[in-house]
Amino acid sequence: MKPIVDEKNMEIALFDLLRIRSVKSQPLSDAPFGQGVKDALIFTLDLAKSMGFETVNYDNYIGEVIFGEGEPFGVLCHLDVVPEGSLSDWRTNPYEPTVIDGKLYARGALDDKSGAITTLFAMKAIKDAGILPKRQIRLILGCDEESGWGCINHYLEVATLPEEGISPDADFPVIYAEKGIVHIKYKFAKSDGLLYIKGGERANVVCDYAVAKVEKMPLYADYHDLKVSDGVIESFGVSAHGSTPEKGKNAIDELLNVLCESGLVDEKAHDRLFKDVLKLKDLCDETGHLTFSPNVITSDDKNIYVTVDVRYPSTLEKDYVLSRLQEVGDNEILSYQRPLFSDKNTGLVKTLTEIYSRITGDKTPPIAIGGGTYARALKKGVAFGPARGEEGDSIHKPNEYVTLETLSLMTEIYLQTLLEICC
Repeated sequence: MKPIVDEKNMEIALFDLLRIRSVKSQPLSDAPFGQGVKDALIFTLDLAKSMGFETVNYDNYIGEVIFGEGEPFGVLCHLDVVPEGSLSDWRTNPYEPTVIDGKLYARGALDDKSGAITTLFAMKAIKDAGILPKRQIRLILGCDEESGWGCINHYLEVATLPEEGISPDADFPVIYAEKGIVHIKYKFAKSDGLLYIKGGERANVVCDYAVAKVEKMPLYADYHDLKVSDGVIESFGVSAHGSTPEKGKNAIDELLNVLCESGLVDEKAHDRLFKDVLKLKDLCDETGHLTFSPNVITSDDKNIYVTVDVRYPSTLEKDYVLSRLQEVGDNEILSYQRPLFSDKNTGLVKTLTEIYSRITGDKTPPIAIGGGTYARALKKGVAFGPARGEEGDSIHKPNEYVTLETLSLMTEIYLQTLLEICC
């Protein structure tokens, strides 16, 4: 019996999951990443149980759906999402999935709820067809991918990751390399004339709004595209994924420039954070240039603090990169994720490239990205889909969407992947 995915009920399940605002929030006694993220995990595990799968909930940090026996193959997805940002920038309610002109709009439509649900329904199609996998399929459902990987850290304490697998949390075709990721917080002195500054919500999202309160309005601010009123200076930008800051407009940039030029903040701050006077972005290899995106800014009585998302070329040594980052200023390393680099011409990469090409007719070779996925947690892991083309640019932005064509294609691709690798 040929496995057939129940796309009608899959769409219903995806819509229900997208309605859950699974943004990391205040931890609770039984919800380490907040109630919304826990709700998304419980919903997905309950759905898998109703399909007859074995499930495990690891203390609401992370869960998994298990099918079959033998050497495990992991499919690592995440259920948490980044904040929606300003609702006025959305054409639809970000938590009421809406289809317009063949595009499904919702926060998490691509990043990463569609990957989780299509994989689950591919597993169900195999099960309903009476096929018992020769390799155990483990659909691992993380809850803190966007904010520090506390979910994966917990999993490593209580369970053992598969050695090989995929993460449907990036782009098609196959991602053979991912840059290393460093989140680093810099400190620069400010004067008493700057009462406060704040902007940005997450280190991995380009800041789209920043605001400062000053004791006396600097004349310099009058010559910039900023909103100024009663000692308050506002700056507006365009959000984007932290790995591709060039696709957004950082609201901190112009605001910090005004404050530095006016003597309210250490004059080195803007030059080192936004003008790349230290030539950090010249660091490069086949996976691309280093990116340096200052995405969150706060202050106290004496200093400003700027959290920067750094993505560095995969083949560079960690210690060298960190030594260069130290040159920017006083800092604290908040988090680090090692890069991913796989052989493009062998093993899993080659198999997945062939599957993708056969189904889509697209002969694009494997690619490298600046984004980071759970694939780097595996000994032999790669990112594989689900975004295609321009839709991938909507991730972490208002009006995130996946086309219905891509949704159908990813379902077929993940079904075929599980059949060929695990069955």
